Amino acid sequence: MSAKKVNDPDSRHIDERKFLTELHKKSGGKPCFWKHEYGTSSDECIAIPKGEYDTHACHYRANGIKRAESEPEVYNTRRIPGTGEARSDNREVAMKLGFIVMDTARRKYTFSRETHEYTTLAEDIAARKNKSEAGKGTRFLDAYRGRYGKSLGWLAKDRHAWDVKHRMTLDPQDFKQVYGATKNNALTDYDDDFRELATPIVDKAQLAPINFHIPQSDNPAMQGLGKWFPYEHDHHHMIPASAFQEFVLNGPSSDPSIMNYMSRARIVMQGTWNIHNPDNMILLPNEVYPGRILDLAAHIPWQMGADHKPYSRELKSALEPARKLIDAGLKQAPETPHDAEETAAAKFSQKMKQICDEQRAQFLEKGFFVLEPR
Repeated sequence: MSAKKVNDPDSRHIDERKFLTELHKKSGGKPCFWKHEYGTSSDECIAIPKGEYDTHACHYRANGIKRAESEPEVYNTRRIPGTGEARSDNREVAMKLGFIVMDTARRKYTFSRETHEYTTLAEDIAARKNKSEAGKGTRFLDAYRGRYGKSLGWLAKDRHAWDVKHRMTLDPQDFKQVYGATKNNALTDYDDDFRELATPIVDKAQLAPINFHIPQSDNPAMQGLGKWFPYEHDHHHMIPASAFQEFVLNGPSSDPSIMNYMSRARIVMQGTWNIHNPDNMILLPNEVYPGRILDLAAHIPWQMGADHKPYSRELKSALEPARKLIDAGLKQAPETPHDAEETAAAKFSQKMKQICDEQRAQFLEKGFFVLEPR
């Protein structure tokens, strides 16, 4: 294997994938740096089999929910932006920021159509999208405002509507004309999905599924409506797979014959660190308006892509110590291969846990910002 191929950030070494797949199976999936999806495996992703959605160590969405539900102080009672004081609920902050207002005529709370996010910002982005493709911006604007109205409308109705572990009392009518839950921004009625997962209470009122829970759960009682409910969100890896591939596995090597992608991966797979573990996950809103209300990062808003390369590039220096621990073990391996690699794997796993914790603390301390794809 040439030095150029070893250190090529775009190299996935698909030719050795079978070896790593077997290593992954033997380890029970506990250590892992690979992407995972549902269904059929591909060159990039190994499938999570049905029946293991709730228990598989690499199911990052399930792990992201577990992490979010373990820290309600981040999502339910986080500090109020600019004050540092804990909020009583998210509607309180939404009202302070002008996203929710009192409709005096109807004597009820409702979402505001006069915010910068609803008017100028959304219209500017739509105009740019229309320049790239006729009608694209118009579809985006309809979908964006539809999602805005639904998610803020639920919060106006229920002060705990965005809380982790919460179940709203809603009506099937609340799930008609939901925009943007599909890639093409189609206007879709989700009342059938809601009826299937909701629990009847009285008359037409029903207890909605648990917030943020996903359809891919093996337990019907734990199934949810997915990434668009109660607001559109993603499960973000503090250390993304792309950054780990580039800066650890494919990082600089003083001796590529010893320290290369495959040998480094072998060390990683002897450890306990899993890139999809709850320690490396954080649930984030997609759009700016919930990001401002929650004082959390907006994860690639405005349907602008699927990656955040600037954020990943910033992790280069943070990940360097982890790569050096692996390489130190590989240098010692010719003399005592088993002991040296096991020791390196343990040190690496501990260091990655530390790096994840540090990145997370910085992330939360920073508060609202936009994770952009460019």
